Amino acid sequence: MALSGLSPGTALHTYAYKGWAADVRATMAAFGVDAHVIEIEEELVFEYYHPLSKDRVPHPTVAAPDIEISGDVVLSFGMLEGSAAVTAKRVVYDPQSGSSLYDPKTGRLNTAFLASGSRAGELAYVVRDYMLVSPDPAQEPMDVATDIMSEEGATVVVARHAIGGASVYVGDMRPTRIPAYRSDTWFKIGAGDVFCAAFAYYWGELRLDPVAAADLAARSVAYFNDGHRLPIPPAEALQDLPAQPPGTHRGRIFLSGPSGTLSRRWLLDEAYWRLKELGSEVFSPFHEFGDVLGDRAADALAALTDCTALLALADGSDAGTSTLIGHARASGTPVVVLAEAVAAADLAVHVGMRCEIAQDFTSALYRAHLASLR
Repeated sequence: MALSGLSPGTALHTYAYKGWAADVRATMAAFGVDAHVIEIEEELVFEYYHPLSKDRVPHPTVAAPDIEISGDVVLSFGMLEGSAAVTAKRVVYDPQSGSSLYDPKTGRLNTAFLASGSRAGELAYVVRDYMLVSPDPAQEPMDVATDIMSEEGATVVVARHAIGGASVYVGDMRPTRIPAYRSDTWFKIGAGDVFCAAFAYYWGELRLDPVAAADLAARSVAYFNDGHRLPIPPAEALQDLPAQPPGTHRGRIFLSGPSGTLSRRWLLDEAYWRLKELGSEVFSPFHEFGDVLGDRAADALAALTDCTALLALADGSDAGTSTLIGHARASGTPVVVLAEAVAAADLAVHVGMRCEIAQDFTSALYRAHLASLR
């Protein structure tokens, strides 16, 4: 779907539960994509509370027949149901494996592409950055990328970053950093797939150099994230997207919100841990002091001066959070307010203080993380 406007004639080869197969074919046909679907008996489902939530990975009980594909340019993903044997002039491969590229039993690099019987004239590996962490603490991500190039015959390794952007490894040169491009909202589910699709188009089909292709892929992700928009537009429509300047520090976010009910405490906990996964340091009075914030108000205000952004959970907001917002804006600290179910009139004071207002949880975390890096 992402490439349907840029690369007419793109074909999809996939597995799908038999109850969904007709819907998959019809959806693809609406975008001009020819879908070749192998129907399976098991319904494998991912469920999300929000786009950053973690869910168990379903495991099929029966392996489906392998897919065999050949072509000029192929984008191949690791799949739950079976594997694909690919033969192409240029291949972009995303293994979609868990937390590492290393086999937990042997400690050796998992050479999944060649092991599947796949062959490529030129191969690009696209992974998440945490997958370049080696069991050997002496190895840097660049060492792992070099091993992939050596053992899998890859020409380039692209490591996507959690908050957007990427690092591009070519040969034994130090990686080139691709910036994250900003969007007003942030829809994480499928963002990595869109990155791979755009990279496959620009590097594989148009044969741009990998750094230029990765930059356009990062821009395509920002376009997609801002409202979950597909298909992606041509390169000239992406040129004015603002890049997030590289941060000179990790950023420290002050997290505040009410905790008087189970649902509000759950939201605080969820925000706390997901921000940490994005790479932020987080200070939360609730997690530091519990429910006795009134007795530790001076300590909380002192901690606020050491933070570079404030994330306020405004639904059911309390006096303490409102006070902290005022202190933060008075000192020039950026404030992001999550307001999923807050009346516009109740947000007027925050808008007047030039707080950023986010309407959904994931976008609030994303914007708070970026604000803390300014």
